[in-house]
Amino acid sequence: MNFSDGCRYPFEVSSARALQEISDCSALSVSEVRFGKISRTREESSRAFRTLDELYGIPFSPRVREYYFRFNEIETYWRSSNPELELVGEIHLTHLSRSVIENRLHLIWEGEGDRERELHKELKFFDDTPRTGSGHMALLRVPPGTADPEIWFFDMRQGAMPMDLDYGSYLDTLLITKGTIGWQYLYCDTGPGDPGFAPVSRGLRQMLDIFPGLFPDYDYSDLQTRLEERL
Repeated sequence: MNFSDGCRYPFEVSSARALQEISDCSALSVSEVRFGKISRTREESSRAFRTLDELYGIPFSPRVREYYFRFNEIETYWRSSNPELELVGEIHLTHLSRSVIENRLHLIWEGEGDRERELHKELKFFDDTPRTGSGHMALLRVPPGTADPEIWFFDMRQGAMPMDLDYGSYLDTLLITKGTIGWQYLYCDTGPGDPGFAPVSRGLRQMLDIFPGLFPDYDYSDLQTRLEERL
């Protein structure tokens, strides 16, 4: 399968490359790797962003618009081919419009206390983990008027945590890590004593031991530094 067929926008091309790399890698056992359908209303980025601004009051910035993709989902689920490794990955990106309109965190996880409940009303998930069932989600914080949304990470053990990434940087890093479960912790204020980080730390170490050799065109130095700081 050639994933680049029909790609139009830059992030679609980058995603196609990453999906192809996953699909072609003998070190990974791949259960799912695909682009979803393209809805007619999402064919043109200008139309999609105009709708989000006019109907929902969210005037996304040029930085966000650079990462537009038309597919309803971009999805992959894989495990290491070596059964002795704990290396698992999942990407389940949802189209930006669908995330803003439908994927409301508070409808599935209301939160505790007034402050948390109000926060959850502003958070919309755009990358989640339905196949692994890890309960991890990446979220946009998009109250009306937002041009450059904050990016948060949700884990059922620790709740919602702000990330040290913007939307574009999140998507770039997602492709570098191939969705390795828990990579987002490396961009949160978390460490070895946190209940969510401990179960994924070995897999992250294995990713950073193996991926630079498997995917030498990517730079893993920032991820390596962040992992070392947390171990």
